[in-house]
This record gives sequence, structure tokens and C-alpha cells, in this order.
Amino acid sequence: MAKSVEDMRLSGGHPALDFVNTVDSRRNRWGPDFLTDYVDLITFSRRVDLVSDAQAAGLTQMAKENPAAAATALEASVELRECLYRVFLNEDAGGKPKMDDIAYIGAVATSARGRQVFTQRSAAWTWAHEIETPADLVHVLSSSAAELLETRSERRPVKECKGDNCGWLFLDRSKGGRRIWCSEESCGVHSRVKKFRSS
Repeated sequence: MAKSVEDMRLSGGHPALDFVNTVDSRRNRWGPDFLTDYVDLITFSRRVDLVSDAQAAGLTQMAKENPAAAATALEASVELRECLYRVFLNEDAGGKPKMDDIAYIGAVATSARGRQVFTQRSAAWTWAHEIETPADLVHVLSSSAAELLETRSERRPVKECKGDNCGWLFLDRSKGGRRIWCSEESCGVHSRVKKFRSS
């Protein structure tokens, strides 16, 4: 059983969904929350390749030098996470998200756009985030989420795991598109064992 962002499963199929899944369970019970401090946010972002090792080290130093700014950034990230959860849960249900949630995500993503620079990486030119303050990590996360929302017409809807005490979100990339669990190895196995014991 996972105890932190360092060992939690990454089964969402997209960094934005893994970000939402930093709450260990959402169905029937809530928690534990793996984002307990700003360093957890850095560790998670590094695990899903949203920041480099050098950027992660820089953010860690910034957090030490300005803990108040780091705490504010963590609070903003959790607000973004819960907003994304509501939006993608609506997507799973085939409903429409609340406009307040979309407006919030849009505002954070727009702010993130203003912090990007056009730069060359390897042989290609690309937009990249400047990482100069703790809040820039929230910008990186919001951009990832906006990218997933932008591609709604090009992918399957986000799904909610049907495993007991789970409720994690995931992209079903299976051939048939019939996955009901975030992970076959965890929720899938647990659900089959429970069904077997009750039969």
C-alpha cells in the first residue's frame, strides 16, 4: 500500500490524472492525501517528468528560502487538483462541468501561458515553463491539465475506477476500451478476490 507520492501507483495514463490521484482514495472514504507539503508536489512532478532534476533541485531550494510562498503554492495546487477532479468526474458521467471550475482552470492555465518562453531543446523549438518561483510548479501542472482537456475530442473520456475504496481517474488506452479499474494488478485483483469470497 502506497504511503507517499514516492511510491504511489501512476496508473492515470496522463500526468494530470496522476496529479488528481494524489488522494489515495476517493470512493466511500477520502484520503490519505499524499500532498502534505510542497516537497511532495516537487517529488510528484519529477516522477511524472513535468520538471527536470535541475528544476526540482531549484524548487526545493526556493521552498527552503521562502516557505510561505511554497505553502501558498501547495494550497493553490490542491485547489486546482480538486477542481480537475470534479471536471473529469463529470466527463466520466457524460455530464457538463461547472463553468466555475472551467473558469478557474482557464485562469490558472492562462497565467501559466504568460510564464512560458520559446526556446530550443535538442534540435527542436518549443514552449517551456520558466521555473523561478514556487508558484511556477502550479503553472506546469495547470498546463498539463489544459492539454488533456484540449484533446477531449481526440481521446476516450476519462474514467473513474470502479474498485472498492478507490475512485481514481484514468485514461482507458486498452484496445477494446472496456477497462473499469485504474489498475488490473491492484483494484482488478482485489475486486475479483472479493467477488470469489462472496460467492
